[in-house]
Amino acid sequence: MTTHRSTSAISTFLIVAMSSVLFCSKSVFAKLAYSLGADALTVLSLRMGFALPFFIAMVILGSRGQAPLTAAMWLKLAGLGFVGYYFSSLVNFTGLQYVSVGLERVILYTYPTLLLAFSALVLKKPVRAAVWLASSITWLGILAAFGGEMHNPVANGHAAFGAMLIFASAVSYGAFILLSGDTISRVGSMRFTGIAVGFSCVFILSHEILTRDITGLVNQKPAVYGYGLILAILGTVLPALLLSIGLKRAGAQRFAIISTVGPVTTFALAWAVLGERPNFAQLGGFLLTLVGGLGVSLLKESPNPAKQTSPDSAGSSGRRPA
Repeated sequence: MTTHRSTSAISTFLIVAMSSVLFCSKSVFAKLAYSLGADALTVLSLRMGFALPFFIAMVILGSRGQAPLTAAMWLKLAGLGFVGYYFSSLVNFTGLQYVSVGLERVILYTYPTLLLAFSALVLKKPVRAAVWLASSITWLGILAAFGGEMHNPVANGHAAFGAMLIFASAVSYGAFILLSGDTISRVGSMRFTGIAVGFSCVFILSHEILTRDITGLVNQKPAVYGYGLILAILGTVLPALLLSIGLKRAGAQRFAIISTVGPVTTFALAWAVLGERPNFAQLGGFLLTLVGGLGVSLLKESPNPAKQTSPDSAGSSGRRPA
């Protein structure tokens, strides 16, 4: 029994960690495509266009032997796709044009504190002073990282605008995570991923078609298409599926804790691939944000020995976000 639980815990950790690392790496490949002259919407359209067939296949495979979805559920999945992968991705990729990958990761890692605020203000859940303290550490980290970005010699003068867009992405993604848990359980991980992200692919491609000349998508450098394919498979399809599985197995609280490996890995990847060298303020801000986010995730559930449950049910009780 103990061996089974240990194996399950390890596999859950690997699923969530891999999802976070792959999702976080997308900003590095997007930056590489930008360096070749592609803009945010073009890169995002290529990403979603290449990914759409995979999500259609997920819907087909995930629907086998399952009861048909109601019209209300289809509408809810479309809404989740709009919030979690259309709007969040659009503002994230746009903001990434103006800030470093490091600052983007710092801002996106605010989702534990955003979900904390949502729980306190909307759901009226009591929050301990220690949790608010951890939350304040996160925001001090963001301010430090932003200050370091503004003093970075390579800053393009639009860092504030880019940071605002990425913060909007964090809010949107946090809402998606918070609202997805029960729906994943009812629909199934694969079918949920295929439908929700499939909707977002359609939204992005519709945005491209309705707002600009579609021929721009076929006049890119070959490497841009390569990065688009990498973003589709390694930065979208695989991590989205792993995210759904990981949320179901770990619950939102443990998911947030394990996901800290993603920002750390991305910092190293940006350093190695893009040559981004964080200054002292940026590095300090990143560490403060990481510590604060971990603190929020670890402390937000009040200890109550009388309510101890299995690891999975304990994790899912804290459904909570880049």
